[in-house]
This record gives sequence, structure tokens and C-alpha cells, in this order.
Amino acid sequence: MKTQNYKNLLSPVAKLTSIFMLAMLIALSSGCGGGGSSVASNPSPTPTPGTAGANSAQVRFGDAPADSVIAFEVSVSSLSLTPAGGGAPVSVAVPANNRIELTHASGKFEPFTTGSLPQGTFSAANLTLANSELTFLTGTGTAVHINGPATASITIPLNPNLAIGSSPLVLNIDVNVGASITTAAGVVNGIAFTPSSFNITAKAPGVAGNQQDDDGEIEDVQGTVTTVNGSSFTFKVGQTGSSMTFNTDATTQFKDGVTSVASLLNQVVTVEGFTRADGSLFAKEIEGLESNTGAEVEGLITAISGSTLTVNANDGIGNGMDDTKIGVDFSVNIAGLSASKFRVKAGNGFGGGLPSATFPFDATTIHQGQRIEVDTNEAVPPASGAISPDKINLQQQGVSGTVANKAASTFDINLATDSALRIISGQTVVHVTTNSSTDSRVAVANGGSVQVRGLLFWNGTSWQMIARRIR
Repeated sequence: MKTQNYKNLLSPVAKLTSIFMLAMLIALSSGCGGGGSSVASNPSPTPTPGTAGANSAQVRFGDAPADSVIAFEVSVSSLSLTPAGGGAPVSVAVPANNRIELTHASGKFEPFTTGSLPQGTFSAANLTLANSELTFLTGTGTAVHINGPATASITIPLNPNLAIGSSPLVLNIDVNVGASITTAAGVVNGIAFTPSSFNITAKAPGVAGNQQDDDGEIEDVQGTVTTVNGSSFTFKVGQTGSSMTFNTDATTQFKDGVTSVASLLNQVVTVEGFTRADGSLFAKEIEGLESNTGAEVEGLITAISGSTLTVNANDGIGNGMDDTKIGVDFSVNIAGLSASKFRVKAGNGFGGGLPSATFPFDATTIHQGQRIEVDTNEAVPPASGAISPDKINLQQQGVSGTVANKAASTFDINLATDSALRIISGQTVVHVTTNSSTDSRVAVANGGSVQVRGLLFWNGTSWQMIARRIR
């Protein structure tokens, strides 16, 4: 809606009509979906389309997964927004040389870039993606790598229009991997992005103590600290190449080799935190690697032979880690690691400690199909090399399927026949437990399809998952 110079000349009827239309647009705003048609919220009154005004914004990417895909990465060459009133698309700055891996963020939005978004009302988002590639598992458990198009340009309609004002905003881009691949005879054979591959939503930052992934929560975000300035620091995030600046105060906790903001420079760290109401970022916990010459590699355990794990990498940071090592296997020998070296990275939202009898994680219960982070004090070797682990951390992961045996705080997920977890582990069911911290936005019912993100444990006979999110 353009600002009128002669607004005082509007009739009362016109004024009431304008107010009613604005109220209806706000009422139609909605939150995160799981892919498909794009919906956006209206965070503030609509300014003139395409103006440059200042705000504090984040752009985040997430993943609605395909069951058989275990790694999916792509670069964002450009992002722009088309004004609803006409005119040329307005560009949004993206990090140079960025790379996004989506499957590790299954059921979760992760920060891609921070800065400002153009103010105005927009009817479409325009993405140019480059060098997409994926790794999927065949029915026999063989990992197959596929390269997508060198470049792909997609226009995603926004319905209703997206209104961006001067208030802080989180813009979420949900990539539906299942809608972005092609198959032949049920086997993945290519990558093809369409508007239905994306769902775009926007939210103002939530209440600091109760934020979720789509309204400002900072959960398990990793980066290398490049600048320290008093009580704040800036780090470069993983493979995305973006920079994020965090504030700290006396309540911020430091652990694993970092003791203060001053000790962070050039360190690889993991941050837990939230977005303040003014759009600034706050770090409530900062964890460092034990060696600043080391690295972290995250991935799916696809096989275990004796004490040696085969891990297919889908994320990582640190010495020797780069995007050429995404979707490839590494061996990890855990013989000799003490019990204290096996940890559960619960992150936000899990409340107190988990009972180890029901949810164990150690050298005897680690299992193929789990997603882990391998910390090493050495450089990441070439593909197919051996990583010498210092710590093994259980990471959250996404699981999808059909609901059965629904009870008050538990239900089962029956895995699809092409589910990577089913192929790797041979198990067909995951038993899910929810608690007061579980962020569930669907009515879970027997026979329904759900996507759950959480911590996956092997109790010796079956999969047990603590749910962080249900979509």
C-alpha cells in the first residue's frame, strides 16, 4: 500500500476500508509450514514498497526432508523480493561463497545471514541457487552422490503478501527436499527446484525465554570467532560464510576451553542463545573446542564394525573442513575413549537431564542411524580418511513417518520403506516421548504423518527419541 500525500482528503468510508483491509491481512498471517505454497506474516504496518529503511533482520533456512536423502547442499547466489506494487526486485545481501547443507537442519531453521531487509510490501521472493548436490541411500544402503544444475532461478509467490517494516524480523525459508528431487522407478535421479520446493514465512522475535527456531532461538550454531569487542564478539558461521555478532553479560556461561569473551578470538565455538526484542543476538552459553587447531565433523553413522564407525558427513567446521567433504564417508575409531567423552548435545528445550537407563549414549549403545558430532584435535583428513576423535556428541536429527500407538506423552513412528534410518538400522519403528518443552504445532493422531526432530537413542532393542519439535 503506497503512502498518499493527500491522505487527509480520504473519505471516512475509504479510511474504514483501509483499516479493515489491514486488519484482515494481519489476521491471515501464519507461521512455519512444511513446504509447498508460501505463506508470510505481516509483522508491522506497511511502508512504501522497496524503500531501503533500517531494520534488524535474520534470514534462516530449514529443511522438510526426503526420507532417503542423507546430505543435500546448495549455494545461494542471490535473493531478492518483488514489490507488490510493481517495480524491479529489491536485492537482499547474501554471504559470499556461501554453502548450505539442509539435512542436518531437518525440522529446524538455522541462521543464514543477519543484517537488514528492504522495507515494503512484497508479492514474491526470487532465489538463484547454484551447484546443488545430494547424497541418498539405495535400498541396499549404498550411498549415491548426484549433482544438480549449475544454476537454478526460482520465483516463489508470497500469498498473502509479505510486509516488512522497521521492526526486527526473522525471515524463514523452508526447503522441501522431497519436492526438489526427481525419481525414476522410485529411485532418486536428479534435482529440480520449483516454487513448491519452498515455503517462506516471517515472524517478529519471540519472548526471549520461549523462542523457537523460527522466531529467534539460537541453538547449536557453530562458528570461528573473528572479532572481540568488549562484551561482544563476531563469528563466521560454519559453511555459510555469514557473520553474526553476539552480546554477552555476567550470566553467559563459558565451557570447554573458553573462559571469557577475551579468550574467544580465533576459537571455534558453539553458541546457544536467543534474539533480543531489538533484534540483537545474545549468547547464553559458549562452548569451545579443546584445541583451536582441531575441527568438528557432524554426520550420520551409516555402519559400525567393531569399534570403528563409518560417518557420512553433513556439516562441520574447523581445521581442514570444507564443503568438498560434505556427503562423503570418514572412519572414526572410538576404541579407548572414556565414558566422559560421550556426550549428549541437548541444546535448548529439553529441560533437565535425561535418564541414562532409558536414553543411554556410550560406547556400547552408540548405533548406526544416529547423527553425531565428532570433535578432533587434528585437521579433518581427505575423504574416506580416518578421524581421530577426542569427543563424540549425540546430535539432534529429524525422523518422519506415520503415527501409531498414540498415548498421552508417547507415540510410535512407523518409518517409510525408503527411510535412511530404516535402511541403515533395520528398524521399522521409532518410539517417541514428548515433554513440556516439546514444540508441537500439529495434532498428533494415529495414522497421521509427522516430522519429529529430537535426540535419538538406542536402548539395546529399539529406537527411543526425545522430541524437541513436531511438525
